[in-house]
Amino acid sequence: MPNHPTQTGWLFTPEAKSELSAESAQDFFDSPGLFKTMIESIQDGVSVLSPDLSIRYMNATMRHIYADTQEPLGKKCYSVYHSLSAPCGECPSLLCLQTKKAQTSTVRYDRDGRESNWHQIFSIPVLNPKNEVVLIMEYVRDVTFQNKMVENMNALAQRFETLEYQNKLLADILKQKRQSEEELEATINANVEKFIRPSLEYLKKTVDPGNVDMVSGLIDEIVYPITKKRSTAAASLTPRELQVASLIKEGFSSKEIADSLCVTQKAVDFHRLNIRKKLKLTRDVNLRSYLAVHL
Repeated sequence: MPNHPTQTGWLFTPEAKSELSAESAQDFFDSPGLFKTMIESIQDGVSVLSPDLSIRYMNATMRHIYADTQEPLGKKCYSVYHSLSAPCGECPSLLCLQTKKAQTSTVRYDRDGRESNWHQIFSIPVLNPKNEVVLIMEYVRDVTFQNKMVENMNALAQRFETLEYQNKLLADILKQKRQSEEELEATINANVEKFIRPSLEYLKKTVDPGNVDMVSGLIDEIVYPITKKRSTAAASLTPRELQVASLIKEGFSSKEIADSLCVTQKAVDFHRLNIRKKLKLTRDVNLRSYLAVHL
């Protein structure tokens, strides 16, 4: 069985045999061996030190942890517990000697090349009537698991902060990209309205208006990938008119469209007329050519 603490606690359950017998509960509490029996039975480590930090007593848990140390009693605690030649820098027992008050500290447990563990040590002074420290009781608890949990939580918190910062940075980049696209779109639209539209209106007075409308449609198609704004003329068509318009665009005749939609040719011609009206096309504009550009 390993003789050192694990991340989740001691790998040891003391099997202290009570030497007590009592006629009543009160007799049990009055028994002089009660204190020692309780100390021997708990799973946390307990040791008693002299003022010079020599070990006077170790409970069953401490004896189990340091079972590979020969005759630890009488030796310095820092030598047995930490393999050091001088007291630990964070030794709560030294502070306990100075203040004559209970002290606590969490110290690293490194021994024989094993994985580092952490002990929380509570040092409690035992005072004589002259208020002098005659003994120090050390209560040792393995807090390795808790410390590692805190370390993991801190690491996760740092990763979360990093991800949060990266997400914010990405959001700012996307926002700038959208702003740039909107500015580009606004510039293109402004240039089209300022320079191209007036030119087309002028051309309508001198050349065939139908051809000008065709050129206007081509311009709309050129700028559409950027502006995403098609002519709103097609939006005015009904679903049936859009069906007819799509078939006209593909080159189907009125009879073929009528057969495809299971309607009369007269109904198709009626839809053709409505499409031309809604698109405001004059007689000289070829409907199929117009739809090929605008639909």
